[in-house]
Amino acid sequence: MHIGVFADIEGSFGIWRMRQCRMGTREWQYGRSCLTKDVNHVIQGAFDGGADKVTVKDTHEVGFNCLINKLDPRARYIGGHYIKPSLFGKITDLDLVLYVAIHAASGTDGAFFPHTHYGIFSEVRLNGKRVCEMDIYGAYLGELGIPIGFVSGEYIAVKQAIEALPWAKSVIVDKRKETYASGEKSFRYLKDGRALLRQTAQEAARHASRMQPLVIPGPLHFEAVFRTRQLADKFNTWDFKQTGERVEWDSENMIDGFEMLNKLTFFPQKIYPVRRPLTFFMRNYFRIKSTWFAPKPNPEEAAEG
Repeated sequence: MHIGVFADIEGSFGIWRMRQCRMGTREWQYGRSCLTKDVNHVIQGAFDGGADKVTVKDTHEVGFNCLINKLDPRARYIGGHYIKPSLFGKITDLDLVLYVAIHAASGTDGAFFPHTHYGIFSEVRLNGKRVCEMDIYGAYLGELGIPIGFVSGEYIAVKQAIEALPWAKSVIVDKRKETYASGEKSFRYLKDGRALLRQTAQEAARHASRMQPLVIPGPLHFEAVFRTRQLADKFNTWDFKQTGERVEWDSENMIDGFEMLNKLTFFPQKIYPVRRPLTFFMRNYFRIKSTWFAPKPNPEEAAEG
């Protein structure tokens, strides 16, 4: 069984503020350490649950948030964006995905760093319903025959995910600063929380046959509401239907609809013909930068369990 461990960062144990998720900051270096520890526990759980092979896919921003040299060496690592066979790279042979450190959807009141796919959107809707990344990514993976069987993150993010993936196992992660900056109590919370990640990932892997690929029948109608009209004008180079901040498009399935979302988000018309060499360059640039030129970490008095 080949299990994919997909990793965002906002829902990691130990992270409580946005700067710890922002690439290039000293606080992000601390956040990377938090994420890597979470991912390693999920990798262990996947193997304990019967995986023969584990691939880690880093999905936050440009990828390369995990500390590669501190990852469980048994797992293969994929950082950065790809064009083929998917945005996430070669994942078509995965049997199950375990998604670590998710966040809530754009427009979610009171959530930690809520956004959907990219921070330029105030809301993303599918067939009239506000959706989170687990709806979109889950349905994209689902059309490839791959179920998401595990999620971890703050309560509201997990609640949104489970609405889309009711069969998935989950772990709730606290996002309050006091949880991670209170000495021995914080060490215990981190230790117990990551042990729960491992145990729950193991359970998800053992019950992989019960997990269902998420398939949303087409046709699909997408609405991406930008934070400002200026952003909508800037990013909508494809002449999708636009009304003020709202951009809309239709597709027959999620694979095509997701491709159009990525065109809107990452690939303006002028860049689209050279997207393959561009993504190759970006992957290698950020791999080198995040590995060899990252700043020293600033844990902000957190208990680094």
